Amino acid sequence: MGWFSDALFGKKKRIDQNKVNDYMAPYTTMIGEQEDISRSMMDPNSRYNLQQQQQLRNNQMDLVAGHNQGLMGMAAMSGMSPGQAAMQARGNMNTSRAQMGGQFSSMANNQYQQGLGLLQNVMSLKKGEGERLSNAHIQEVNAHNARRQANMNMTAGLVGSALGFGGSFFAGAGTKMMNNSEGGTSN
Repeated sequence: MGWFSDALFGKKKRIDQNKVNDYMAPYTTMIGEQEDISRSMMDPNSRYNLQQQQQLRNNQMDLVAGHNQGLMGMAAMSGMSPGQAAMQARGNMNTSRAQMGGQFSSMANNQYQQGLGLLQNVMSLKKGEGERLSNAHIQEVNAHNARRQANMNMTAGLVGSALGFGGSFFAGAGTKMMNNSEGGTSN
């Protein structure tokens, strides 16, 4: 019956899971990239975080150098001794280092929190992708099982019809034979 209905109505279309996966491949790649970024943000020794720390260090050193240059200019104009100016410059440097340590700590904590948030988003995306693939597999299995059950029902129906036809044929033939044999003995 399948070839007949295929000839009349055309073959049934089936979902090509490989084609769907090909369509989703760029999205899946982006999920992987987002995961890499989030893990990099959470790792204090990652290239990204080390670059951020270096940039913060450079900015802080530039700020201290600017302050100390202003201090030296003011010391020269006011007649401050070079020892006092050097001591104040050293104090500025120590204060700056202490502030920089706090900024490093704050930056590392912020990066970790942002990376963790991004990783949670990635987990949600991966869960959705996993559910999509699982649902496609379940639909394929259900469709296969439905076809199998339909084939079994059709086969059982055909066998039952054949047995019903054969039974009535043999029953009719048996009655005819009995009538013939009864008729033959009564003659």
